[in-house]
Order: sequence, then C-alpha cells, then structure tokens
Amino acid sequence: MADITQTAVAVPSPHRAGAAGAAPTRTERQTRIHAALERVANPERVYPVTVGAGVAAWLAFGAISKFVPDNVDLPMAATGSIEQTTGFVVIVSLVIAAVWAAIWVLGSVRGPARAWAVRHLTHDAKWVLGAGLWFVFWEFSTAKTGLLAPPYFDAPQQILTSLWAERGILAESLGSSLLLLAVGFAVGLVAGLATGVTIGWFQAANYWVHPILIFIGPVPSLAWVPIVFVLFPSTYSGAVFMIALSVWFPITVLTRAGILSVPRSYYDVAQTLGAKGWFLVARISLPAALPSIFTGAFMALGASFVSLTVAENFGVNAGLGWYLNYMKGFGNYPGLYAGIVVLVLVCGAALTLLFRFRNFVLRWEKELTRW
Repeated sequence: MADITQTAVAVPSPHRAGAAGAAPTRTERQTRIHAALERVANPERVYPVTVGAGVAAWLAFGAISKFVPDNVDLPMAATGSIEQTTGFVVIVSLVIAAVWAAIWVLGSVRGPARAWAVRHLTHDAKWVLGAGLWFVFWEFSTAKTGLLAPPYFDAPQQILTSLWAERGILAESLGSSLLLLAVGFAVGLVAGLATGVTIGWFQAANYWVHPILIFIGPVPSLAWVPIVFVLFPSTYSGAVFMIALSVWFPITVLTRAGILSVPRSYYDVAQTLGAKGWFLVARISLPAALPSIFTGAFMALGASFVSLTVAENFGVNAGLGWYLNYMKGFGNYPGLYAGIVVLVLVCGAALTLLFRFRNFVLRWEKELTRW
C-alpha cells in the first residue's frame, strides 16, 4: 500500500504540470519540430578558414587602396576622383573587417548572441569573402594597374565620387522614376487582376480575350514606342501605359491560371453552405489563386523596370532611365555607373519588399513556396 502511494505521488499530474508552467501550444510545438528538422537538414557549421579569409580580404582591399600607388597612365580627372574618396573607402573596408571579426568572436564564446552570430557566420561567410575578393580585383585592375582600360571601366572611388557629386539630380531622378513606376504598376495590377478574374471565371470572356492575350501580351514594350507616343496626349501618360501593359500581361495570365486550378471541391463545399456569386470569387477563387498572382507580380515587377527605362529614354525627360541616357551622351561613365548602382539598389529593394509581403500574406503555406 505504501509503494502504491509513493508511485502515485511520483507520477506528475497534468494539472500540476500546468501549474508549474504553461504547456507549449500547438504552434510552439510545430516551431520546435521545424527548427529541429532544419538543424538536421542544414546544420550550422562555421568554417574558420572562410571567415578569416573574409576578414583578410577586406583588410587587403583597404591596404591596396591606401598604399599601392595609382596607375600613372590614368587621366588627371580620374586620379582626382580616386584621391577624393580613398580615405572613405579605407574606413569602410576596415569597419567591415572589424564587424565581421567581432561576429566571429561572438560565435566562439558562450552568450545570448552566440546563436545569432553562428547563424550569420554559417550563411554569410562566403558572401563576405566573395565581395572582398571582388573589390580587391576591381581596385587592382582599374586604379592600380589599368588592366581594365578607362574610361569604360572605373575604380570604385570614381563611382563613389560621382554618387556624391550627382546626389541632387540622382535623388530627383529616383523620385520621378518611383512615382512613374508606382502609377504604372498600380494601373497594370488592377487591370490584370480584373482581366484575369473575368476570363478565369466566365467562359465566354475567356473565349474572346485569351487568344488576344496570347498574341498581344508578349510584344515587348519597345515595339509600342512609336504608336504610344502618337496616340497618347502626353509622354507621361504614354509611359504609364507602357509600364501598365508590361504588368498587365503576367498578372492576367497567372491570375487566370490560378483561378482555373482551384479544386472543384472548394466550390462544392462553399455552395453546400450557401455561398454563391461574388462570395465565391472574393473568398474562394482569389485566396486560392494568390500563389499564382504573386508569381505574376514577381514577373511583372521585372518587366515594369524594363519598360520604365525604355519609356524614360524615349519620351520622359526625368527619371533614372533619362539620367543613364544623359550620362552616356556625355561619355561620363562614372556617372553612368552611379546611376546603375542606384537602379540596382532600387530593384533589389522592390523585390525584397515583394517577397516579404508575399511571405506575410501566404504565411499559411510558408514551407510550400520555394521561389
């Protein structure tokens, strides 16, 4: 009897466990299981040689920029630009090397930041090393040896100097391009969603519109330039149309494909519960088609940047496309590269925002989306 009593006391009661601490929820358990599986599939391993080589590469870039003399055959203007920003380049390279070395130290000692540091050392070490080696090659082949001949290839200091010197016109051009891109993308998105839903939902509309879509949609925006700037009252409205057209095609095709691929059982269940009409479109078709719609938005964003630069080159006297054409006309290649750097950063930021928004909206299928 005494043994039974002791056993009963030794077995933890669910109520006692709940009193000692809250039981993990289903989401927390799933998160822990996912983290454990992720650690098994992609173990976090720090390679000291790679991390140390990354620090050394950035130190070497700073040392080459500061102590190796410039090529004597460089034009005087190029030499002045390089000397103007060499100090800044050296400081940036030393800061990157110091930050990376500090993360390396954090990853090797116990503490609350160790997991964060190990994660970055595992995933970013190759990128830090590759970027450092690229800048060493860039600096050595342009400013120091002239292996890549000027003016078509410029040193990083020359591009930095142009970025600072042209910051006013670059900021104005960036604002103009973002406004034009936002208006054209919004118009194309709304038109594409409306067309895609219509031809995906109504067979008669699909019969008439889909063949036109197949023939007109793939035509590049450059081919429409002569017609657009004649038919539209202003070059700005023509540019908006060109961007909207490049967005409309992929959004329409992917929205239609997403709606047509919704399982019939979804509609049967909803109709059994009394749903009909626009409720089926708004609450069944569109949510189920969202993965395809985001794929279309990804394709449309790239196409819209192409149309933006084309439109600004041919008719709109402002924007990054106009700035690139302006710099090319004067043979100002450092300024041209500075504009390209801004355009690259804008494209990367726009795609990153799109991916984050997609991950938030499609969080219910987080592990199923791979692009």
